[in-house]
Amino acid sequence: MTSKYPARLRAQKGFALIVLLSLLGFILVGVLLTIARGSAGATERARRTSEALAKAKEALIAYAVAVQPDTSAKRPGDLPCPDLNNDGQAELTCAATIQRIGRLPWKTLGLSDLRDGDGERLWYALSANFLRSTVNQCPTVGAPGCLNSETVGTITVHDPVGTVVNDGTDPVNGTNPPSGAVAVVFAPGPIITRLGGSTQDRSCAGDTNIPGCEQSSICSGPAYTSTARCNPVNYLDIAGPPALSVPLATASTEDNADFADGTTNNGFIAGPIRDTSDNTVVNDALIVVRYPDLIPRLEQRVAREALKCLRDYANANGGHYPWAAPVSADYTAPLADQDSTYSGRIPQTLSVTATYALSAAWVAPCPADMVALQNRWWANWSNLVFYAIATPYAPNNPIPTCGTCLSVDPPSPSANKPVVVLVAGRPIGPQARGVGALESAYLEDANATGSMTSIFKQAVATTTFDDVAIFQ
Repeated sequence: MTSKYPARLRAQKGFALIVLLSLLGFILVGVLLTIARGSAGATERARRTSEALAKAKEALIAYAVAVQPDTSAKRPGDLPCPDLNNDGQAELTCAATIQRIGRLPWKTLGLSDLRDGDGERLWYALSANFLRSTVNQCPTVGAPGCLNSETVGTITVHDPVGTVVNDGTDPVNGTNPPSGAVAVVFAPGPIITRLGGSTQDRSCAGDTNIPGCEQSSICSGPAYTSTARCNPVNYLDIAGPPALSVPLATASTEDNADFADGTTNNGFIAGPIRDTSDNTVVNDALIVVRYPDLIPRLEQRVAREALKCLRDYANANGGHYPWAAPVSADYTAPLADQDSTYSGRIPQTLSVTATYALSAAWVAPCPADMVALQNRWWANWSNLVFYAIATPYAPNNPIPTCGTCLSVDPPSPSANKPVVVLVAGRPIGPQARGVGALESAYLEDANATGSMTSIFKQAVATTTFDDVAIFQ
């Protein structure tokens, strides 16, 4: 007689296998769900970081373009100093390089308390060419130290493989716009061990008032970097051998906690970077404010200021615009209007125009007169701003009205513009600027002829044209 037990045993073994497979299936599903949740979490953190960086960049550009000059040394284009003590406010001065790297001054910029995807406040570095220190910062018009179309960013930035993408040594008159960074904003990410073995400490250790720091998160003391929470080495990372050999950088190493202006051997590097053991070496994400991001918008601001000066004068003087200063005049001294000069630079004095029974002064608050302290910022731009008036609107014409006026094409060939303002961009090709140079050293295409029979041009910037043109 055949036993029943082997069949029963086989059934039990089969059932156990099913249970085991089911259990393994549940474990596998759990693992996959955990991986999926981790991946989704990483994607969300990356999204929040990217969004915060973009908001910070746009806020910096908007701040620079909208600066309202006053007696506190402000000029259009100036950017705020970093926040060194974590109170959200820009410091008043940052002439030393070590003072030009700190947290993003979110309160000064009118932002919410921006954080990256890991909950950390953003950090920020500023080029020396875009900080304020004096009322004018342009002791001689057309000389270094002015902030205008010829001002470059001076910070070098590498991508995660070490390639220079922003060269702090780029000249203003290269084939393409200078690539040096005007400012850099960092998302520091979570704590890591910096290359070399030190683990980042984001506590209040070292502060002169540790309880106050822990309560407010604001660092205190004569040197804020003595507090771990306000020392950039505890937030920003370092790349170098053996993880990555950074070309051009000193000792092939790039440390995001410090930088130098106008060099390729000490800048910043973007993460993520991992070593051969897949350990994170750099997790800093960053975004750069470049020349093309800021300067064209600044040129538009200056052009609008100039056009407003001309409109206000015409409105107060029966529709007449003042004579211009000759293009070849010495712009390092106050520019004076000249009789029958229909196109040229904006003058500071209007004594010749006044002989036609018109006003001898610009209508306040025109900055072109450079009389009031807050108007002296115009010295940064006075050699780069030009205008032309149509013959019927000149001081010697009794009835200002367009028969045949000026044309700007594109956008339209119609000769119906009483005044055109031009702001020169950076020098292109062989343009050699200086006192005595003609329009062709500053302007391109039709704008460079200086003839009232010409058709002026308004177009997007290219490698051969970068004038800004606006008109009445």
